[in-house]
Amino acid sequence: MFQWAKRQLDRISSPTLDWVQVEITTHCNGSCIYCPHTIMRNRWVSRHMPIELFNELIPFLGYTDLVYLQGWGEPLLNSDFFEMVRACKARGKRVGFTTNGMLLTEDTIQTLVALQLDIIGISLAGTTARTNDRIRKGSNLNRVISHLEILHKIKAEMKSQVPAVHLAYLMLRSNFHELREILPIARKVGAQQIVASNLTLIVDPKLSAEAIFNDTERMDYYRNTLEEIKQRAAREKIVFDYHGPGLEEASVCCRENVRKACVINIEGEVVPCVLTNPVLCGNREATHGKTPRHTFKDQSFPLRGMSFGNIRNESLTRIWNKKEYLKFRDLFDPRKTGKPEQVHSKMPECCVTCYKRLGA
Repeated sequence: MFQWAKRQLDRISSPTLDWVQVEITTHCNGSCIYCPHTIMRNRWVSRHMPIELFNELIPFLGYTDLVYLQGWGEPLLNSDFFEMVRACKARGKRVGFTTNGMLLTEDTIQTLVALQLDIIGISLAGTTARTNDRIRKGSNLNRVISHLEILHKIKAEMKSQVPAVHLAYLMLRSNFHELREILPIARKVGAQQIVASNLTLIVDPKLSAEAIFNDTERMDYYRNTLEEIKQRAAREKIVFDYHGPGLEEASVCCRENVRKACVINIEGEVVPCVLTNPVLCGNREATHGKTPRHTFKDQSFPLRGMSFGNIRNESLTRIWNKKEYLKFRDLFDPRKTGKPEQVHSKMPECCVTCYKRLGA
């Protein structure tokens, strides 16, 4: 009787979320030059979310329409990936994930289409192999495009509209000029959406020069180019979304949608976003024993994680409605009338020193 009453109360106060992001692995077969997995390789601990833990969060999927299987790793490396997709689809949920595309064999593609996966995101950092493969080491642009062409062909053969292909392009100073050629690739692989994003977590200070929002002298060039691409994409009925290129210093919003979404990491911890994921700072110490750090506005800050609870011990409803979590989300309420500096003074350091908060 007690358990029944507990479940009823849980449903009544359950959150309505835009999405729940689930980190199913921190293993990766790539070595992207900007990724914490690569830069902090000496301290990184790679592990998979066990299917037993994933099954524990299944009852909480009623809170959202979209489950996105993504974190600091390559999802297809988890041997239970298909079972996880199948479990979500059995609950009537839309399911998506982002991949580097290297493991998209024909058999894998056939299974993804058969499972009616809804969204597949493909990470890119260039529209030529020379640029993309230099930045995204371990990736091969020509092979990835070939895999996506096979996906396009199989979808047509199976008369399936899904998975929708989204291209995720990381904008850097050294690859921005190639973004103009993203539309031909999108047409070739049948992509419906392109998202151009910034380098927002800078673990290696030398990479600060690559962030386009730090290139203030060329801000008009970036802005005009992005708008031009957006207009061209619209004429071809392709969605082109971009962040920035400049920073909004007075912003109290967050690009990570922390008010209407959350991340469940490989340990079951419920965190606001991947940038506050404890796996970034909670892995084994390197031999020199230093705390991992990131660069924000030419200053160095320790990486800080946060967690509001673990689904092993509490329901997502209870975690979401905790006083401290409510207070945290309230800091990002766009209806706030206080001065930005007053709001910022109440934010945790990991949010104050985050480029996502500034619109990047």
